[in-house]
Amino acid sequence: MLRVRIGLSVQRLPRTSRYFSTADVESQLASVKAASEAFAKYDQKTVDHIFVRIAHEANKQRLPLAKLAHEETKMGLMEDKVLKNGLACELILDRFRDLKTCGIVDRDEIRGVEHIATPMGVVCCIAPTTNPTSTAIAKSLFCAKTRNAAIFLPHPRAARCTAEAVKICHDAGVAAGAPEGFLQCIQPHDVSRECSHLVMTHDNVNVILATGGPGMVKASYSVGKPAIGVGSGNAPILVDETADLEMACGSIVLGKTFDNGMICAAEQSVVAVDAIYDKFKAMLEARGVCFLEGKDKQKLGNYLIQNGRVNPDIVGQSAQTIADRIGVKVPRNTVVLAGEASEIGPSEPLSHEKLSPVLGLYRTRDFADGMAIAKELTEFDGIGHTAGIYSKMPERVNQFALAVPAGRILHNMPTSLGAIGTAFNFNVDPSFTLGVGTKAGSSVSTNVGPLNLVNIKTVATRQEHTEWFQNPPKIYFNRNCLEDALRDASNVYANGSRDKRCLIITDHTMVGLGQATRVGDILKAQGFSVEVFDEVKPDPDMKTVHAGVKACESFKPDMIVCLGGGSPMDAGKFIRVVYEHPELHVEDAASRFIEIRKRTSPFPKLGSKVHRLVCIPTSSGTASEVTPFAVITDDDGMKHPVFSYQLTPDIAIIDSSFCDKLPKSLVANAGVDAITHATEAFVSVAANEFTESHAIKAIQLLFDNLPMSYQKGDIKARENVHHAASLAGLAFSNSFLGITHSLSHKVGAAFHLPHGLTNAILMPHVIRYNASDSPMRMGIYPGYDHPVAKSRYAQIARSIGCSGSDGDELVEAYCQRIMDLMSELDMPMTFQEAGISEENFLRELDNIAIAAFDDQCTPANPRFPLTSELKLILLDAYYGRQIYSIPNFYSVPVVVVADLKSSPRDED
Repeated sequence: MLRVRIGLSVQRLPRTSRYFSTADVESQLASVKAASEAFAKYDQKTVDHIFVRIAHEANKQRLPLAKLAHEETKMGLMEDKVLKNGLACELILDRFRDLKTCGIVDRDEIRGVEHIATPMGVVCCIAPTTNPTSTAIAKSLFCAKTRNAAIFLPHPRAARCTAEAVKICHDAGVAAGAPEGFLQCIQPHDVSRECSHLVMTHDNVNVILATGGPGMVKASYSVGKPAIGVGSGNAPILVDETADLEMACGSIVLGKTFDNGMICAAEQSVVAVDAIYDKFKAMLEARGVCFLEGKDKQKLGNYLIQNGRVNPDIVGQSAQTIADRIGVKVPRNTVVLAGEASEIGPSEPLSHEKLSPVLGLYRTRDFADGMAIAKELTEFDGIGHTAGIYSKMPERVNQFALAVPAGRILHNMPTSLGAIGTAFNFNVDPSFTLGVGTKAGSSVSTNVGPLNLVNIKTVATRQEHTEWFQNPPKIYFNRNCLEDALRDASNVYANGSRDKRCLIITDHTMVGLGQATRVGDILKAQGFSVEVFDEVKPDPDMKTVHAGVKACESFKPDMIVCLGGGSPMDAGKFIRVVYEHPELHVEDAASRFIEIRKRTSPFPKLGSKVHRLVCIPTSSGTASEVTPFAVITDDDGMKHPVFSYQLTPDIAIIDSSFCDKLPKSLVANAGVDAITHATEAFVSVAANEFTESHAIKAIQLLFDNLPMSYQKGDIKARENVHHAASLAGLAFSNSFLGITHSLSHKVGAAFHLPHGLTNAILMPHVIRYNASDSPMRMGIYPGYDHPVAKSRYAQIARSIGCSGSDGDELVEAYCQRIMDLMSELDMPMTFQEAGISEENFLRELDNIAIAAFDDQCTPANPRFPLTSELKLILLDAYYGRQIYSIPNFYSVPVVVVADLKSSPRDED
């Protein structure tokens, strides 16, 4: 049983020596390593029991340990050391009693994440001479709580008391079930720099926890191991004119005299504003602060700082003792020696850290000037540590905290006690190891505690995050649905208001055909004021957008109707965006993202000016009437695909009567574009039950009706194609597209080919590329857990009547159906046939491949492409060759290709 040892005497322990026994130290290191391996297997309940018993037994010994520390170091006050020892036991136990540090420390089953705490191993704990026993207790408790073993390196001037504190904690822990030898201390006769170097660099030591002088802390960071260290403090205390001066005076004197000012967070300099300076100085004098002047102040400075550093002989000495040593007479009630100062730097001793009951006092004009002085004091000799402020104005506290580079900003409390976590604010983590942050060379800026001594494993279970199916709130369809749909657009909102001013955004063609007038007349009959903006051209650019915004600013519409093909709808969407958010740049609106919810450039909310966006497609392909996409060309000719669900129209009116007189080329190109939309949506990594049903129905309708729509202009066929295009749009709006579109965007921009045509030429080659059960890299998406592109292409093939004995034959059959359809639609099969010269194509090949890789459609492709693979697809699409093998590679490959004319399919 442990007993209180009031009579413990320092003389009974051997003296320190610079020589040490290597064998003894190696034995300790081997023992502590074995203990750490055993301790790592303990459960939380056992660890918590050990933690509690160490705190309890160490608390019993707080008085003899304080007496021993005072006798050995000849520093500070024995009574305050008793309090520090007690604080280390009580506060750390209370704060961290219920902290989980073993095994699973938290689990979120809904989000599929859990964290597991594991010990670091053997901690080399460096203990200081200023707080030797309290620091030893604190670090022993931290290590015990985290299943770490520890070996202590005591300061030579505090070796005996540190060793005794560690022994008390060790014995209490072992009695409670901890492994023998889990806490050890280098014995006083072995303490030396050479021994410290051996321990810190030893393979059995995993991490260093350093509390000590700057030399020791610096050494701990230089040995090549993980280290947690502290730094010097030089706490400035700002007292403004609103402060409670009695509180400030009492707290500062309390903090400065506690253990004779040895705590590194203790008050070092007071900065008082001019309005209260004289009164506050008098109050300090009344509390036993003796201000020295002239030669006496010079004597104090010369003794305080020697060779640029605090004199070790002054550390922790009483004010009376210091006065006697420098030959200065002071009143008998003097508890702090002080001097007024105005300079900051090496030549002003009172601006240094003092580690003694010596205080500097600075007069400042006002609060702002005082903050500047406090900042300079901290930066000179205490950056990252501690600063204090006495003020009744919370905003000033915040200003001070932002301005002064200290890790602890303490408001209306003694910094020496407040920084280590006491009754002045129990929410400050208790510790005697105070991090100072990277500016001071430390890896931490907080109070070091148990969580600094555990490794945290993250266990994450694969999860499919929340998905959605977003579409326009209202979709009207069937032939001649226009009038009913626009009538509904005039309905009042829940608050009783309604839209009254409508801008129709369209092109000259729709105006010439009378379609804009048709729409406008219906709107006017519903009580709308109507204007028409008809300046949209194919591939709308920012010049068109700005012209449309100008029209909006003049007319001030509360509803916009986009009438036409993809270009008027895309233009109308972005006109609305810029009209409501003129500060937005198209490059930012089109910023790439991997996960839309985490895009780096958030898309602004719409609806502040234009309450409804109505889209009426007059061609069947782009599906812009139901999608959150728009493609806008910037002033340099670069096309930007803009994606945001904010762009989704409020109303889509899918009336096939607008498609009766479409030119055949537009029917063909737009129709195959819709097939590409549906196909890529169906095999996308983000495909789901909701998108697949729309995509497969769209494919069936398109293959069944597009030839008739193209060849004969059949009204019902055109209606079905029109509906199918929108169905495909609903699918890819929610599952995205793939590299057919990525490549098509760039080829079309470079050579000015219709988008549907480039899609058609590329699609068979992309399908063959994607249809692999063992791709080098499959697409990345939580719901896409293995390659299924081949089986999905096969499913498409079966849905349109293709046959085959396996997935490969069905994939090839689907590619053949696409090419047969292209023949029926009189479309060229290759880029070469489409009129692109070989020289121009090869010149742009690299640029197109790189740009396509970075296209917004690429991430959803079922196979993650390399740019070299994209180049091969482009070459095959140019020459009409078929890819038979793309090997797994990371450099330019040698690829087996064959002329399409000699493929096995044609030979059959």
